[in-house]
Amino acid sequence: MGSVKGRTVVITGGAGNNGLACMRVALSRGMNVAFMSSCHSKAQEAVEKLAAENPAWRSQMVGFAQNPQARIEQNMREAPDIYQEDTTQEDVLRMIALRFGGIDVVINGSGGHERKNFFETDKQSWHHSMEVVEGAFFNTKLAYPYLLKSPAARVINLTTFDGRAGGYVGFFDPSFAAARGGVVALTQEMARELGPKGITVNCVAIGHIEGDVPAQDTLSNEHRLEMLAATPLNRLGKPEDIAGAVNFLMSDEAAFITGAVIDVNGGIITTA
Repeated sequence: MGSVKGRTVVITGGAGNNGLACMRVALSRGMNVAFMSSCHSKAQEAVEKLAAENPAWRSQMVGFAQNPQARIEQNMREAPDIYQEDTTQEDVLRMIALRFGGIDVVINGSGGHERKNFFETDKQSWHHSMEVVEGAFFNTKLAYPYLLKSPAARVINLTTFDGRAGGYVGFFDPSFAAARGGVVALTQEMARELGPKGITVNCVAIGHIEGDVPAQDTLSNEHRLEMLAATPLNRLGKPEDIAGAVNFLMSDEAAFITGAVIDVNGGIITTA
């Protein structure tokens, strides 16, 4: 692949193993990485984890609260030199751009909630699911002034296979599927609208990734065997599979790809 050295990627939801795997490759290729998470300490945990693996990467990384106002008291306690009562997401993006000289790539990777089926879903869980679409849109919109200045601007939205198939092998959740499908539709809309500005927008639709969030990886052995039987490649995913697709989309080789949805799911067969 061509050189991406010196470019800056901002990733939300990057503290999980999928995000960390993507950023390992980015850092190894000389990119700068800004982790944005639900609170400052969680973003810093991602920085520290990767810095422990390779101390040379520390100068290429920063971590911030994605939306400081959501937990402003906590963020002020954790980093009083960074966050004030009126610190916003716009301020955080400005700090990232000043630190690294710009922003070239936005990866919208936040998501996940407790799955509820048709009968269990209420308005609270519905609205919580839809925050995934809202976040992807506004993260991109707020970063737009910086992306506009980049010679290789990229937006990559991470979603799940539910958004293409409405669920698979026992995983059914109407709000989850609707939100993930919304990310797919948003990707294609933003690709059309931002393409003339030189910004590509693509999507990676993920199947079940073992070890993405270990504490929440609760597949029973029976369910795991069901999923394997429905997957032509006869294995479940791993974070490095996601990293390969994401880092291709960040590269110069992907410069003429926009509005695409890349399935990284082993060819899983839906139950539909």
